Amino acid sequence: MTTVALAGNPNTGKSTLFSRWTGLSARTANFPGVTVEYREGGRSGPDGEPWRVLDLPGCYSLSALSREEEVAHELLVHHRPRPDVVVVVVDAANLERTLGIALQIDELGVPVVVALNLMDEARRAGVLVDAQRLSERLGLPVVSTVATTGEGLDALADVVHARLQQREQTRAGLVTPAERHASVAWPAPIAAALRALRAEADGQSDGEMLWWLTADPPILRRWHPEAAARVERLRQTEADTPAPSAARRLAAASRFARVDALLDGVVARQPSRGQAHEGAATAARWTERLDAVVLHPVWGVVLFLAAMTVLFQAVFAWSDPAIDAIDGAASAAADLVQSALPPSMFRDVLVHGVIAGIGGTLVFLPQIGVLFLGIAVLEDSGYMGRAAFLADRLMRLAGLQGKAFVPLLSAFACNIPGIMAARSLPTWAERLVTILIAPLMTCAARLPVYTMVTAAVFAGSAPVLGGLSLGGLVIAGMYLFGVLMAVAVGLILRRFVAPGSSSALLLELPRYRWPRPTDVARVVWRRMATFVTGTGPVIVALTVLLWALMTFPRVELPAERAAELQAAIDAATTADARQEAAAALERAEAQHALLHSAAGRIGHAIEPAIAPLGFDWRIGIGLIGSFAAREVMVPVMAQVYGRSEALEDDALGDEVGHTMVRVSGLTPLVGVSLMVFFAIALQCLSTVAAIARETRSWRWPAFALLYLNGLAYLCSLAVFQIGSALGLGGAG
Repeated sequence: MTTVALAGNPNTGKSTLFSRWTGLSARTANFPGVTVEYREGGRSGPDGEPWRVLDLPGCYSLSALSREEEVAHELLVHHRPRPDVVVVVVDAANLERTLGIALQIDELGVPVVVALNLMDEARRAGVLVDAQRLSERLGLPVVSTVATTGEGLDALADVVHARLQQREQTRAGLVTPAERHASVAWPAPIAAALRALRAEADGQSDGEMLWWLTADPPILRRWHPEAAARVERLRQTEADTPAPSAARRLAAASRFARVDALLDGVVARQPSRGQAHEGAATAARWTERLDAVVLHPVWGVVLFLAAMTVLFQAVFAWSDPAIDAIDGAASAAADLVQSALPPSMFRDVLVHGVIAGIGGTLVFLPQIGVLFLGIAVLEDSGYMGRAAFLADRLMRLAGLQGKAFVPLLSAFACNIPGIMAARSLPTWAERLVTILIAPLMTCAARLPVYTMVTAAVFAGSAPVLGGLSLGGLVIAGMYLFGVLMAVAVGLILRRFVAPGSSSALLLELPRYRWPRPTDVARVVWRRMATFVTGTGPVIVALTVLLWALMTFPRVELPAERAAELQAAIDAATTADARQEAAAALERAEAQHALLHSAAGRIGHAIEPAIAPLGFDWRIGIGLIGSFAAREVMVPVMAQVYGRSEALEDDALGDEVGHTMVRVSGLTPLVGVSLMVFFAIALQCLSTVAAIARETRSWRWPAFALLYLNGLAYLCSLAVFQIGSALGLGGAG
C-alpha cells in the first residue's frame, strides 16, 4: 500500500487537509515506544490505488528538540513502511517561517510535494505567491490549496500520484535532490563535518548526517547508537566539529538564508486597495485592538479568568442535564434487565458490572464533549495561544508552561477530561507531569465526601470571620490544598521523574476568526470516540472486578436475625409499615453481605494500617469502595451503616455523616484527616484507565497509584498524629 505523509508547522492547516482527505476513516495512533500521537487514515488515489495517509505531529523543525520532532523524523526516515511521498503543508501568507521544514525534509532524500495552503488568507492579506516560480526554484512540485474549502485538494492528489509514479526517476523540469544538495553552501564547520562523515556514511543522505550533528547526544544514542558513536569520535578527533546546539544554529541560519533567497521575486505584497485588501487591513486593525486588551497585564488577566471560568462552569454545570439523562438511561436499562431476567449470577454481573461499567463510561462523555468543544472553539478563534501566554508565568511555578493551565483547570470538574486535554502540551515530559498531577485537582466527585464530613463534624460550629460558615471555609481550603500540592508535586516530578526545563512557549498569534463548525465538530467527535473505545473497556472491566470484591463470598444473614425481621414484616398492619419493615430486612441483608465480602474482610484486615490515620474498619470499607469512583464513598458508607437509599437522596450524605459520628466517633480531626486523604489519593478507576490510555502503558498508572496514595497516607497520618499530639481530639 502506498504511504503518503503530511508534515509541517502547527497552524498551517495540515490537520484540516488530513481530515478532508481521509474523512471519518482516520484513527489515532502512538509511535511505538514513545507516547506521541499521530493520526492515520485512508483514501483512494486518482487511479483507485489505496493510500495510507499519516498526519505527522506538527513541529517547526526535525531537530529533535521535542518528542514530536523525534517522532516526525523517525516516521519520515527509519520507520517502516517509510512514506513514499511527503506532502509538506506550508502557510502561503508566512512562507518565510513555514518553508524551512520543507527544505529540511527534502534534504533527507524523501520525495516531497509542497502544499501552499491557506491561500485564501494570503489573498485577503494582499500576499501574492508565484507557485510556478517557487516550484522551479525549489525543484519540487508546489500546489496551491485551501484545505478548509477543499480548493486545490484534487489537484494536490494528482500531483502526489504523479510524484509516486516518477519517484524513481527525475521529474521533468526538476533537478534531482543530489544536484540540489550538492549546491547547498553549508557553513564551513558543517561542511567539514559532513565531508568527514560521508566517508563512512553507508549511503546516508547529507540531510540525515546533518541530523546526526544537530540532535542531542542522548536522543541520537536512543535512536541510532552507531551514528552517535561516529559523531562522538568525530568530535573527539576534529576540534572544529560544532556541538549540537551550535550545529542547529548554523543549519537554521543557513536554511533561513536559503528561504529568503528562494522567495526573492516569488512573494509580493500588494498595498491595501480594493474591497478584499481593505477587509484584510480591517481584520489586522481589529486583531491589534483586541490584543491590546486581551494581552494587557491587567485586563487581559481579567478576561482570561472570565474565559476560564466560563469553560470551567460549562464543564462542571452545563453538562449536568446530559449526565442526568445518561445516568437515568443506565438506571432504566438496569431496572429493565433486573425485571426481565430471573435472579441469577448472570443477571447480577450484567446489572452491577457490565451495565454499571458502561454507564460509568458514558456518563463522562458530556463533560469531555463540552470541554473539547470549548477548547476547540478557543483554539479555532485564535484565543487559546493568548490564554497560554497569560498563564505561562503561573504554570512555571509547577515546572510547566502556559498551555498546561487548561488541562489542570478542567480537571477541577473531572480529572479524566483534564488528563485527556494534556495532549495539547508540546513535550512528553510536560504532558506526563500534567497527567500525574491532574488527579490532585479537586474534582466534583470529591465534593459529596467533603459535604458528608463537614455536615457531620462542622455543622454546629459557630460562624467565623464575620459570619462565614466554618464548613464552607474547610471545603474551600481543601480546594486550595489540592492546588498547592499540585504545584509542589509538579516541581518534584519535573526534577526527578521527568527532568528538564520547561519548554519555551513558542506561540503564533493568528488573527481572530470565527471558529469553523465542521472542524470543531471533528475535534469533539474524535476525542469522545477515543475515550469510549480506548478507556471504556478498561472501566467496564474494573467495575466488574470491584463489584465482585464487594459481593463475594456470599454470606446469608443469620437465620435468627432474618426470622426476626421477617416476623416484623408479617406483624405489620399497614402497607407503609410492611414496606418499611421489608426495607429494613433488605438493608440488613446488604449490610451483612458487604461486611463479609472480600472487600469487607479487606476492610477489617487493613484496620491496623489505617488506625494511625484515625480510621476504623468501616471507613476502610468505604475507602475500598471509593476506588470505583470517589463519590461512591457515600453510598458504600450508607450500606456499612445500615442505609440503602440511593445517592440521589440529598439528605443521605448528611445522615450517613451523623451516623458515622454516633457509631464510629467521627471527630473534626478525623474528618479533616479523611478529607486530606481524599484530596490526594487516586481512588477513581476511571482516572486510572484514562492515565493508561493517554500514556499507552500501565507503568505510569501504577506509579500514580503508588505515589498519590502513599502521599495521601503520609499527609493524613501527619494531620491526625500532629493534631492528636496538640490535643485537638482523635477518634472516639
